Amino acid sequence: MLIQRFRVAREKLGISQRELAQRCNFSPNQIARYENGLSEPIAESLRTVSQQLHVSTDYLLGLTDEPQGFFVPSDITPIEREVLDAFRRDGWLGIARLGIERAQQLAEVSK
Repeated sequence: MLIQRFRVAREKLGISQRELAQRCNFSPNQIARYENGLSEPIAESLRTVSQQLHVSTDYLLGLTDEPQGFFVPSDITPIEREVLDAFRRDGWLGIARLGIERAQQLAEVSK
């Protein structure tokens, strides 16, 4: 799974093995070794590659089919939670209302 996902994620970005290795500060052939199953990355290297490929380590390891990995509610800010709640409650109209309310609050503060 790791071998295939490395390659697919890299190709989706349109970068070569050599370019990914440079971005990760690896030796020029290290990505080729990972993609050919000749070497397995240590945790820190896996994290670095996942950041450069814009996917989660869970995705690269085959623990999820979602490239961005699992969503953890604690990952969102209170403002993001408010937007999500407004959308779930009233759809796009809820977000528009929330935006208008926020704009009015900002206008009052700046007076």
